[in-house]
Amino acid sequence: MAAETSTEIAKTAKQVVLKEEVIVERQWLKLAETTYTDPFGKTRTWETVKRTGNKKGVTADGVAVIAVLQRTLHYDCIVLVKQPPINGYCLEFPAGEWLEHWDGSHMSAESAALRELKEETGYKGEVIECTPALCLDPGMSNSTTHIVSVIINGDEAENTRPKQNL
Repeated sequence: MAAETSTEIAKTAKQVVLKEEVIVERQWLKLAETTYTDPFGKTRTWETVKRTGNKKGVTADGVAVIAVLQRTLHYDCIVLVKQPPINGYCLEFPAGEWLEHWDGSHMSAESAALRELKEETGYKGEVIECTPALCLDPGMSNSTTHIVSVIINGDEAENTRPKQNL
């Protein structure tokens, strides 16, 4: 019987979380230190950011909208939103938490995306596609998002001079 390589061992061995120590927790996020054993049996620690929201009845924490503004005789435009949380400006897609209704029910990812688009840009659009839940930064967070593609008819009266509704 040939000796197994470290790569073969890693493929069959399991990573096991031993404990999670919460460092700080706020309304939407918590910072934790996770202690685990890697596939080779070595104990390691990792700093993680986790969402604190309740995921009952939903498949993801939030939605992100890829919105394309279409107008007759104009180029199609991607709609972006300015966000200052990085102590400067960056451009990102309209996005937000997937919240439950007052009665405990949940809206669809598509409805949440259209709500976020309207709040952050003032535009009203039509959903074209919605991805399954995706973890966009698994090295840092357990947060998951549906990416929703939306077309905005820029020729509609309500989309000619949109205003944010934050």
